[in-house]
Amino acid sequence: MAFGALLTHLFLPHQSNNHRAKVLHVDSLLLYALVFAVFNFGLRFVHQQIPDVLGYATDIHVEQLLSDTNAQRTSLGLNPLTLNTQLSEAAAKKASDMFAKDYWAHNSPTGTTPWDFISGVGYHYVVAGENLAKNFTTSQAVVDAWMASPTHRANIVKSGYRDIGFAVVNGKLNGEDTTLVVQMFGSTVDSLATKPSNPPVVPQQALATEQPAPAPVVQTEASPSVPAAPANNLVGQFLGVTKKPAINIPTLTHDVVFVFAGVLLGVLLLDAFVVSKRKIVRVAGHNIAHFLFLTAIVIAASSISGGALL
Repeated sequence: MAFGALLTHLFLPHQSNNHRAKVLHVDSLLLYALVFAVFNFGLRFVHQQIPDVLGYATDIHVEQLLSDTNAQRTSLGLNPLTLNTQLSEAAAKKASDMFAKDYWAHNSPTGTTPWDFISGVGYHYVVAGENLAKNFTTSQAVVDAWMASPTHRANIVKSGYRDIGFAVVNGKLNGEDTTLVVQMFGSTVDSLATKPSNPPVVPQQALATEQPAPAPVVQTEASPSVPAAPANNLVGQFLGVTKKPAINIPTLTHDVVFVFAGVLLGVLLLDAFVVSKRKIVRVAGHNIAHFLFLTAIVIAASSISGGALL
């Protein structure tokens, strides 16, 4: 078959393809699904072999997380939160525990709660809270996702918080490479007694992951406005994650899928134009199936490495 005839057979309605471009036949859609499955498997395999070449780009750091979180609060007239060494240490220990025991939950399989980690570092809270995130690519994406979730947003904009701590760490969770972000909030008796620089405008509702203090409350010295240095090496190790593989898997996948979807959509439009121009009569059509297929692959591509919250 000549090259021109092959192109006609593949992309234009013609007698050779029963007046429907071959790339639009239903059996072709099944072939595409198989090709994408093999492509996805290949990406995973190559990623495991050479993660520095083909991997997931990540740029998440405590400094930016704090800045973005406080920007959200101050935009609502709330006091900015103070980065607290003890809460950061509690967040680091929670992250280490999640990787060590391989779980993705607020409470550990052994029943340890976020409040156990917070109390365990000597932070005697009046109220406390926790947000978790995994597999996001940037600090801004993490905070944006938290703000888009009503329960996580409630923690970020709670007027009763004064202190905040973070841990950002990369490791394997449930057998997958995971970048984990732990965000812990709190207030002590002394920190509540200190008037915030920006008084809250509207009191916020309590969050499910918020915990009131057990009685009696033990008072301690107020946390410094800015910690001079991390409390220990554990906190210092979890200040941020930066990974820049030569090829970013989500970017590559998005590009491949959207180029394919664009070509398929173009062929669909060309097919409709030619059929209308030549007044070709078909017994049955499959355009709905094609659009459903296109929608499915675009949704699947958009959800790749979208991150998860808890």
